[in-house]
Amino acid sequence: MGYQIDPNKQPNLFSAIAIGVGSIIGSGWLFASYYAAKYAGPISILSWIIGATLSLMLALLLAEVATMYQETGLFSRLLTITHNRDYGFIVASSNWFSMVSSIPSEAMATVQYLATAFPAVDRIMFVNGNLTFPGILMVYAIIGIYGLLNYWGIKTLTKANNAITTIKMIVPAAVGLLFIFAAFHPQNFTAYKDSIAPYGIGNAFTAVVTCGIFYAFYGFSMITVFAKELKNPSRNIPLALAGSVIVCLIIYLILQVSFLGAMDTATIAANGWHSLNFHSPLADLAVILGINWLALVLYVDAAISPSGTGILYMGSGARMLNAMAEDHQMPGIFAKMNPKFFISRTSLIFTMILCGVLVIFFDNWQKIMIVVTVFQLISCLAVPLAFSALRKNQPEKSRAFKMPFGKSVSLFAYLIVSYLLVQCGTTAMLLSLVMHLVFFIVYCMAYYRLNPQKTMLAFRSSWSLFAYLAIMSIFAKLQDMDKLHTLLPMLAFFAFAIIFYRLLLNQKSYT
Repeated sequence: MGYQIDPNKQPNLFSAIAIGVGSIIGSGWLFASYYAAKYAGPISILSWIIGATLSLMLALLLAEVATMYQETGLFSRLLTITHNRDYGFIVASSNWFSMVSSIPSEAMATVQYLATAFPAVDRIMFVNGNLTFPGILMVYAIIGIYGLLNYWGIKTLTKANNAITTIKMIVPAAVGLLFIFAAFHPQNFTAYKDSIAPYGIGNAFTAVVTCGIFYAFYGFSMITVFAKELKNPSRNIPLALAGSVIVCLIIYLILQVSFLGAMDTATIAANGWHSLNFHSPLADLAVILGINWLALVLYVDAAISPSGTGILYMGSGARMLNAMAEDHQMPGIFAKMNPKFFISRTSLIFTMILCGVLVIFFDNWQKIMIVVTVFQLISCLAVPLAFSALRKNQPEKSRAFKMPFGKSVSLFAYLIVSYLLVQCGTTAMLLSLVMHLVFFIVYCMAYYRLNPQKTMLAFRSSWSLFAYLAIMSIFAKLQDMDKLHTLLPMLAFFAFAIIFYRLLLNQKSYT
């Protein structure tokens, strides 16, 4: 709280952008283009634009708040700042859990991709696509490396990340351009059913959450986790937030277009995009195209890209836990900061232990990605709500960056997040509701000792978010039944979403 950071150790604008790009380009670039093409076909290009547009809106809304409150772990504290601690805890726990669960997913992606290069190793590390005990030990070793690079603070972290991010920006773009040069068939985009959307335009939205697209873009928020430690944050936070999203959109579009264009036209025309069956998608495609050396590069980058993101998420998760402890939402032991390295090492160690536990329950990349995405979207609800609350309650406060048309953008971003949540399906939404209730009970046990009166007041101070998740679960059921996209259900969805926007924004505090 009272520690001063050496200005020579503060990350500059390039380092801030590198944090965003390094978080965005992780395991997602190795898998998402393939899953999006398989699920949605050529309309998957629109999926990336949707994901980037939402991320950019959230990033710019967040930039205004971040320049007003330059605090460590800001993203997890938004509703605590604007509403109350009980309400803020729900979103903070969602944000923190999505961050922590992303760490093992990045380590798993590295192990999963590299194992494919060596069939003998693959048989040892995986059985039926799931990690074996040796595979779990390898994931643990990678998580341990993530922790060590964070243990000595932000300077060591940014030095490692700057180098890794430079590679991560060059390799994906180069891979996409090489695919285009080696084999690009424009006719692929309408080869199946003479349509760019052979499975329906609605799949473009669903692909954003089920194919790892929003999972990839979510990394932009990591910049604000380090807001207190950045050099010239009033200028660098907005530039870094917007810049990282735009840079990564360009890279991802190159990859998606090149992947779609490189497929065999006759196979696509006959069997459709759903017939694609790759294990290490980009490396497998390189081999098919006869670019074997590129497959080797991809296997090497499979160790670099996810690891760079995992390193950042490890530091972010520890800082969020520290921020929640400072807000009295977690035990005080996590609030103790190392004055030299400006990180809570206790939070870091606990984060590593929790990552190890998660590996046991989610033993491959595909299983954990959709769960992470749901919690990411829920945590993003805090951005438009906190933004609108500050505009409403502190209209005269000075803002180093002011978002144009902020109120309208805020409502639109909230509606998109709500719609994407529904696309996650009933199981994922009900799981998130149950887990948030469990988190909240643990929180009340720790800080209110389950005192009936205080617990009831805490629930009254945050009830609207639980009700929102319950209602969205009902619409998710309609989505699963393929009944959402008719007139009355869609009108009902938007009506309830707008009603809850007002309820969530005006949530009162009783504690």
